Amino acid sequence: MHRPRIVGVGIACLDYLFVAPWAEHGGQAQLEAHLIQGGGLIGTGLVAASRLGAQTEIWTWVGDDDEGRQIVSGLTDEGIDVAHAEVVDGVRQPVSFIHVEAGRGERTIYHGPRLEILPRTIAALHDRPLTCDALLVDSVWPNASVIAARRARSAGIPVVGDLYPYPGLAELAREVTALAVPAGAADRSMPDLSREDQLRRLASVCAGTPAITCGSEGCYYLDGGVVKHQPAFPAEVVDTTGAGDVFHGALAYALGRQWPIARAIEFASAAGALSCRALGGRTAAPTLTEVLTILKAKGSIAWFDTVTG
Repeated sequence: MHRPRIVGVGIACLDYLFVAPWAEHGGQAQLEAHLIQGGGLIGTGLVAASRLGAQTEIWTWVGDDDEGRQIVSGLTDEGIDVAHAEVVDGVRQPVSFIHVEAGRGERTIYHGPRLEILPRTIAALHDRPLTCDALLVDSVWPNASVIAARRARSAGIPVVGDLYPYPGLAELAREVTALAVPAGAADRSMPDLSREDQLRRLASVCAGTPAITCGSEGCYYLDGGVVKHQPAFPAEVVDTTGAGDVFHGALAYALGRQWPIARAIEFASAAGALSCRALGGRTAAPTLTEVLTILKAKGSIAWFDTVTG
């Protein structure tokens, strides 16, 4: 089986998760479970790709503290190449505090502080070796993502974007060849448009295929200019934290294997659904065998002959 090489440029952080009912303002609620685990859009996306069998490498910046070191250790444990996970002297590591609503799995995230990197650090990325079958980027350090994405596109490498193309990110969006955004972000920015019109608006600002992920409603995307719908896969939802990150990591894996977009979207949808089975964005990130099992049972494409070759 071809093992695609995926490079990710963006954030890896630390998640402090807790499961509890909503409390009244100023009140309290019973804590049902808690977990400390590595997180972040790119960190978790690469964990997902690694568990699927990809070779993975991260370009990120972490704080000069115990939390930063814990993040790098967690990525290393997942088989991710961390040679370019750079410590920024004298700064705190960004973390996320995540409330997972008991009984529903929906989450509320509080994140910070922002970690700034120097312009000369970003400029050095022009000369860093970039060897991969797919690139995964976010918008946390957009100038860094633009450099890597532009280099990848010029080499014919697919660029998967885990971001929403707000005006300040127009330069980055133009380099993204597979842009998957959550429905909430699309609806906040384009509240009066249908899904089709939202997709066509996104298509006008990115370099390739736009998709909108809609949780239990599935995923809508453009394929050759035609709007298509990928139904959601059944899943026991414990926690939706990281489901979008896993979707993006699986999408990068699939495109790195040069699968058509319909196959890639279905594959990523199955992986994202399976990731909701347990608390934490990475806990239930599935293996290739797990994804293929649900695809063979519930998928709309023949998944028996072409996956392992």
